[in-house]
Amino acid sequence: MLWGRPNTFKTTAIVETWPRPIHFISLPGEKGYETIPQVEGITSHVWAVQDLALVSPASVLREMEEITAQVLGRQHGPVTTLAVEGLHKVYDYAYDAALNDLLAGDKKDQGAEVFRGPAYGIAHKTVMRYLNKVSAANVEYLVVTCWEGDKKDDPKNRQANAPTHKAPQLPGQLADAITGEFGVSVRSTIKRKSPTELAGQWQLLPDGQVHGCAVKVPLEIAKGLPRTMPQDFRLLQLLLQGVPQAEAAERWLASLKGGV
Repeated sequence: MLWGRPNTFKTTAIVETWPRPIHFISLPGEKGYETIPQVEGITSHVWAVQDLALVSPASVLREMEEITAQVLGRQHGPVTTLAVEGLHKVYDYAYDAALNDLLAGDKKDQGAEVFRGPAYGIAHKTVMRYLNKVSAANVEYLVVTCWEGDKKDDPKNRQANAPTHKAPQLPGQLADAITGEFGVSVRSTIKRKSPTELAGQWQLLPDGQVHGCAVKVPLEIAKGLPRTMPQDFRLLQLLLQGVPQAEAAERWLASLKGGV
């Protein structure tokens, strides 16, 4: 899982460093697809709807499920990497669809506020079912992107200046629970290499200000991981295999230059 603010090279990293063929599923409302090149080995599936506000949430979710099933069924060609972009967007549609169902019929007379809590619970389950489906599919690599948000350290603290931390932009406990669904959850950021050059960076390990980073590897490998690294899946694979940082960096740089 790659999460971070917009324009932190999440999509670019997938395009440039994940094994091909790659199929991108840009979820409804996601704009990152604009950086996906139309080249051999990369296929992009995008919702071509002029105004998503005029489309029913339930129909959006049905189409999302249909396209996902087609990709996983290889109806659009072979798949080595499945990239699902914009998980935060899906949650909005799942919540709206759940709330609409709860308000259907005579229940709408009770008012929307009565059903907002239950709608969150249903939306959580909808999102998790979708993730479980793609996680269990016969795809070698799965990568999901999500925006970053500020979360209160104590959700019950109602003060305007309550302490916060960075985490995936998902509501309630889902922001914490979602990272447990992935073998690796990293935060995407950018740093300035020079006055005119920016570089992408991944944060692998959490700290007091950033939650939601998680790497599921044996403890002896985890101890050897850097806190941050360049945005390159090929380098990350070496590190997760337990290759020491210096050796991993040397092998990675050699591969970029065409070496062995």
